[in-house]
Amino acid sequence: MLDSLYISAIGMQSQKTQLDAVANNMANANTPGYKRERVDFVGLMNHQTAAAEATDAAGSADRTGSLLRRDLSQGEVKTTGSALDLAINGAGFIEVRLSDDRIGYVRGGSLRISPDGFLSTSAGQVLRADIRVPSNASGLAIAADGTVTARLGSDTEATELGRIEVAAFSNPEALNYRGDGVYELAQDATDAPVRGTPGTEGLGALASGKLEMSNVKLVDEMVSLMMAQRVYELNSRVAQAADELMGMANNLRRS
Repeated sequence: MLDSLYISAIGMQSQKTQLDAVANNMANANTPGYKRERVDFVGLMNHQTAAAEATDAAGSADRTGSLLRRDLSQGEVKTTGSALDLAINGAGFIEVRLSDDRIGYVRGGSLRISPDGFLSTSAGQVLRADIRVPSNASGLAIAADGTVTARLGSDTEATELGRIEVAAFSNPEALNYRGDGVYELAQDATDAPVRGTPGTEGLGALASGKLEMSNVKLVDEMVSLMMAQRVYELNSRVAQAADELMGMANNLRRS
C-alpha cells in the first residue's frame, strides 16, 4: 500500500518538474538563443531506483530527484540586417562578463556598445573579449572568424578592434540558464571551456546581421503541457485511492 503512495508521489513530482520545464520553455519561446529544457524520465527513474536501493537505516530514501536536460539543437537563424546582431552557426557560445565577476555564455544576440565603449549584450554584459569601440568608429563589422573591424575617423581602411572567440564544452549539460539568453557553468562543474577561432576545430562560425531564434516549438510544448497535466491528475487519483484503501484496512483491524 505504501508502495502505491510512493509510486504516485514520484509520478506527481516528475510531472510537476515537467510542467515547470514546459512553462519555462513557453516563457522563452521568443528569447533569441534560448535552448528548451526537457525532463530526462529515464534518468529520473534510474535515480529514483538507486535512491530506493540505498535506503538508509531509518528506512527513508530520496525518491523524488529530478533530472533536467537541455536541447542544444540549432534554432532557426533569421536575417535582421543589423551589423550588431550576431548568431553562431554550429556549436559553441560567446563569453560575457557577469556582474558578480563570473563568466556567462550566450549564443549571440543583439549586441550594443556600452557607455564605456565596449561591445556588450542587450542586457549589458560586456563581452569577455573586451573589445572597445572608439567614439569616432563607423562601419563596424564582425567577420565569420570573429574579427571585429571599423573605420576610425576619416580613415578609409578598416582597423581591427579585436576578435571574438567561441567557447565550447564537452558536457554542455553543465550550463544553467540564468535569463536574458545567458547561461552559466554550474558551480560544481569540472568541465572547462575550450576556446578557439569561430569556424575552426568544430566550433561554430559567427554570422553578423542574423539572430538565432529559440528552438522551442510551441505546438510541441502545448502537447507536453496537456500530457503532463493528465498524468499528474492520474497519479493524484492513485494516491487518493491508496489512501482510501489504507483507511479501510485500518478500520478492519479495529473491528
